[in-house]
Amino acid sequence: MKEEKAAHPSVIRLLEASGVSQEETAKAIDESPQTITNWKKRGVSKAGALKAAAKYAVSANWILKGEATKNEGVTKVLEWDSDTPIDNDEVEIPFYKEVLVSCGSGSLSEMVGNETRKLRLSKSTLRQYGVDASNAYALTAFGDSMSPVINNGATVYVDVGRTNIVDGKIYAISHGGLFKFKYLYRMPKGGVRIVSANKEEYPEDILTAEEIMDQEFSVVAYAFNVQNSLP
Repeated sequence: MKEEKAAHPSVIRLLEASGVSQEETAKAIDESPQTITNWKKRGVSKAGALKAAAKYAVSANWILKGEATKNEGVTKVLEWDSDTPIDNDEVEIPFYKEVLVSCGSGSLSEMVGNETRKLRLSKSTLRQYGVDASNAYALTAFGDSMSPVINNGATVYVDVGRTNIVDGKIYAISHGGLFKFKYLYRMPKGGVRIVSANKEEYPEDILTAEEIMDQEFSVVAYAFNVQNSLP
């Protein structure tokens, strides 16, 4: 009788995080049971780890590589109201739930200054990302151009005080009056490269310095954390 090989360690961690069967885990993260069987040989895919991280509130790096701790980098946030006590290690940040930032073709949006909804975010998370509490905002994304990094309906935490482009980071941008989340890269002579995570459906754009002016492109904020909803 042929001895079955042990599953890849990342799959063992995935099933540990889910606490349910392979079939139930597959359904929860919108994958087929056969996909998880395939992962037992080659390891969990990055996209699969990201979806599992969002579903089970664990670190994607922990699933993929066993690095750091199970819950490192995971931020649990709750909607805040006037009756909710704020812990010493928490701050309130404005939550622009109805102001949609597109992860697809774009959406006309306007940041309204009288937003009353709040989310609670830990001070340790802000310190981890070097964000001043006064510059932190939460936005709702829609569309699939940044999936699976930012899924449709995700809550994205941004720093409006950080608009200088660091290559390969995600930013909220305004492009021709449309708000979007995109990867940005600096180009020679003041240009910018705008890249989606879903490259097959959303080709990248490259703007020259002149086109940046003509097309009213600007960096609104740096996206430092995300709480995804599953597809």
